[in-house]
Amino acid sequence: EADNTCLICLDPVEHRPSYGTIMCPACKHAWFHRSCIQGHAVCAGIFCFVCPLCRDREGFQTEMFMMGIRVPARLPLREGRHTYPAMNQRHSRCDASECVCPGGREQAENEG
Repeated sequence: EADNTCLICLDPVEHRPSYGTIMCPACKHAWFHRSCIQGHAVCAGIFCFVCPLCRDREGFQTEMFMMGIRVPARLPLREGRHTYPAMNQRHSRCDASECVCPGGREQAENEG
C-alpha cells in the first residue's frame, strides 16, 4: 500500500501529483505538501536542497524548479555565520576542575 504522508510534516497528502502535492521524481516514494517543500527549500538553500528521502539533487531540483518551488542561492540557514555567535568567541579562562594542560592553567588561559 502506498504511503500518503508528507515526509516533512507527516500529515496526509494526496497520492497523486497536484498543485498542493509534489513527489520526488528520482525515488518516487517521497511525497510533500507544496508549502512544506517550499519551507525546506528556503532553509536549505540551493547548495543543500535535495530530496529528504533519497538525497537526489539534480533531478529533484529540476522538478522542484518546474513546479515553481523557489530556492534561494545561498548556504543553508543553519550554517550562517551569525547562527552560532558564541562559537566565534575565544574562551578566556580554563573551566576544567583539574587542568591537564602541560603548561598549567595559566598557559591554557593565556592561549585560550
